[in-house]
Amino acid sequence: MNGHLRFRRIAFAFVLLAAAPALSDPLTPFNGPPQPVTVEDVLPRNGAPENRGNEFYSEWWSFIFRLEGGYKAYVQFLVSNMGPGDDKAAVSSEFRVPDQDTVKDRSDFQAGKWSSAKDKVELRFGPNVLSGPLDGLKIHVENESFTADYVLTNLAPPWKPGSGKAQYGRSQGAYYQFQLLAPVARVEGTVTMADDGSVHKVKGLVHADHQVASIGMQDQARRWARFRCIGEKTTFVLASMETPEAYGGTPIRFAALFQDGKVAFQSWDFDLKESDGWNDPQKQGYGAPRLLEFRSRPGADPFHGVVKATAMTSREDFLENQNAATRFVVSKFAKPVMYYFDGLFAVEGTSPSGKVDGRGKGTYYFTVVNP
Repeated sequence: MNGHLRFRRIAFAFVLLAAAPALSDPLTPFNGPPQPVTVEDVLPRNGAPENRGNEFYSEWWSFIFRLEGGYKAYVQFLVSNMGPGDDKAAVSSEFRVPDQDTVKDRSDFQAGKWSSAKDKVELRFGPNVLSGPLDGLKIHVENESFTADYVLTNLAPPWKPGSGKAQYGRSQGAYYQFQLLAPVARVEGTVTMADDGSVHKVKGLVHADHQVASIGMQDQARRWARFRCIGEKTTFVLASMETPEAYGGTPIRFAALFQDGKVAFQSWDFDLKESDGWNDPQKQGYGAPRLLEFRSRPGADPFHGVVKATAMTSREDFLENQNAATRFVVSKFAKPVMYYFDGLFAVEGTSPSGKVDGRGKGTYYFTVVNP
């Protein structure tokens, strides 16, 4: 497991100051025609009026590696306003040498100790740097455990679902944004371990995304299904977020299939059915559907697909890992649990570019924020 997939801990902490939206608030999910990802999309939103002083604001750039030879890695750059002070940043990173334990490290930076360029992708969090063109990012990580340099070469272009922005309520300042910096990219890197000075040359694939939330997790979602298959020839992503009753439970969804470096299929307006429910024996009212069936709506290019969980790999209860004071306050607003499964996907249909036919293995994640 990695930091990004362990519940977005930073967002869940924002529930401490939660305020429920008005019952009449509409929700505008991802919509509009496909739009390209721009440098402006990727730059930090901490300076936007709606995020200055907003305790709920959080933003992260995450990189999930699939390396050859038994190596594993993960990197996340993060900005948030959680707790005292605003514009705090952090870099979380992991690295595992084959047949050894995973080494994890995190570096935190207060406002003024990190920076971002205004006209290009260049984040500098202390000695840590994320830079480069959108389709060929470079990452430098430097902490007490190891130093790493990674160079990405996109195999599929950066992508976002329509506008890439889901708006909560009538206010333009309450939203969730999502972009794939790299649906899939080749990566080569060098990692030097601090304890023994060993140098490791690595290569493989990487999946990268950028997400921004200006609302607390308890207002953003009740339940959240995600699936990701990363492959050099075929990559598939799907997400389905059920919003709280204040927004009528309106779903926020997207699905995209990338084959041979091109978008073979994409949609952010489709029907999805959950079935084969599994009940958590440790927590009443919790669990996860093990089968998702999704299909196009009338009038759209026809497609039909499934995501199937084949084996549960782990479970994480956020509250179990907190101290008594935090657990007492957070539990008043949210009780998040996340489940991890190995899974399969298959999708077929037609699109403007021709026949759609994709299938493969991946990882299925299901989060229950509140039952």
